Amino acid sequence: MNPPALPVRRWLGQSCSAVLDLLMPPRCVGCSLEMPEVHDGVMLCPDCRAELALIEWPVCRRCAAPVPATDGVELACNHCREDKLRFTRTVALGSYEGRLRHLIMRMKIDRNELIARTLAELAWRKAGAELAALNVDVVTAVPMHALRRWKRGTNPPRAIAERLAEKLGVPAAAGMLRLNRNVGVQVGLSRSARFRNVAGEMSVGKTYHLESARVLLVDDILTTGATCSEASRVLRRAGAVDVAVFVLARTPAGD
Repeated sequence: MNPPALPVRRWLGQSCSAVLDLLMPPRCVGCSLEMPEVHDGVMLCPDCRAELALIEWPVCRRCAAPVPATDGVELACNHCREDKLRFTRTVALGSYEGRLRHLIMRMKIDRNELIARTLAELAWRKAGAELAALNVDVVTAVPMHALRRWKRGTNPPRAIAERLAEKLGVPAAAGMLRLNRNVGVQVGLSRSARFRNVAGEMSVGKTYHLESARVLLVDDILTTGATCSEASRVLRRAGAVDVAVFVLARTPAGD
């Protein structure tokens, strides 16, 4: 009897991977240290993993900003109460500082999607249960203007959204949201200016139907929440009943 095709293909894939590892050993995406083996898909050496400022409770459930410890009571932070953010929850991998900040900057500047995939895998291992508990119907990404995407040559939020959708077993609709104009970067703008800069500048593609859908919105960094809030507003206007946010990093208070 011939062996089943699937185990044979799996064996061939594992064998090819082993040969490639011998010829080109995997390296840490953080420091380029040669790694003997990678078991969990996270291409980070132990030292780089230890240097990541991962999010720890207590944090604001809506925007993931640190909040004072309470006796089992989950509080919203002052910014959420003032800004009336349109999303209901934020899950963040870590704080935008140190090694994680370095990786995100390299991911953007070097057009390195391996870093995006590594951080998405790490995020799933850290917060997969939290993301699964959201019971979302679809995953999408904060839009990037076509000109900016062409200049960068990559779209990390989209790559991360697709990976998380695969993990969650739901559709990825990374192109659901569109920018009506190139709003430029938000860096350097005041809090209020960030909200004004993106107001009315996003739309949902006409082919997408979101009636009663629960959406997970993906971005790389959350600072004021202005971009994610505007995206959430148009998603809700298109019929979404709830929008939660996932980001790789939350900027520290005051940034």
